[in-house]
Amino acid sequence: MRAALFVGLFVVCGLGASGANAADAVRVASNIVFDTKWSQYALPSQRRFITLLGAQQRPVAFDVFPYNRFRDALDAGLTDCILSSHPARFEDTIASKSKVRFELRVFQRIGADIRTLPQVDIGILANLPRPSLSLRGEIVWHDLGSLEQAVDLLAAGRLTGIIGDSTNIRMFGRTDIIEAELPPVITVDISLICRDTEPLREFISSFDSSMGVSGSGQVPHGDLRHMVDYAW
Repeated sequence: MRAALFVGLFVVCGLGASGANAADAVRVASNIVFDTKWSQYALPSQRRFITLLGAQQRPVAFDVFPYNRFRDALDAGLTDCILSSHPARFEDTIASKSKVRFELRVFQRIGADIRTLPQVDIGILANLPRPSLSLRGEIVWHDLGSLEQAVDLLAAGRLTGIIGDSTNIRMFGRTDIIEAELPPVITVDISLICRDTEPLREFISSFDSSMGVSGSGQVPHGDLRHMVDYAW
């Protein structure tokens, strides 16, 4: 989330096909960085999903695209699959039954209690919706361009709190920034969504089997009340 969260959230690297395998690889577009540092801080369920995806018999090549280019990349044949929520938004595709969850939470400086302050200044990436927060004080929102900016402003005391994904906040290595004692404010469930071809059907079926599920196809939307459906 150095550049922006969920839309241009990470740069994908560290996993993928190489050499002679590249021509046969399934190309998977995402806006997540799956490098060594991400793996170090990712939740076990997130790490398992990506590790098993990259360990399929058919090699996988990860590419980075902003979310708003996913549809064009699929249509132009620039990618075979994407990692995104809400498969129904992408026509002529199939989706894995396997999903991985990402949660955005409120972070604050250590020693503070954001829940009791009369006014709180909350930093949020400009592309995200402003969620409802269970706070006593008046909320003043500040649109930001990157999580790096958010972390710097919070650490400097210019913000009371920020909203971000816990995996990526931890990647900054700031021991003075902690999760507030509040529930997740935005939840996103990600599926592997591929163009509807027989080889890619077989690939998704194989991936789902490795994840311990079966019956690949369109994934239901789930609970939309706490989900941001355009972010992946």
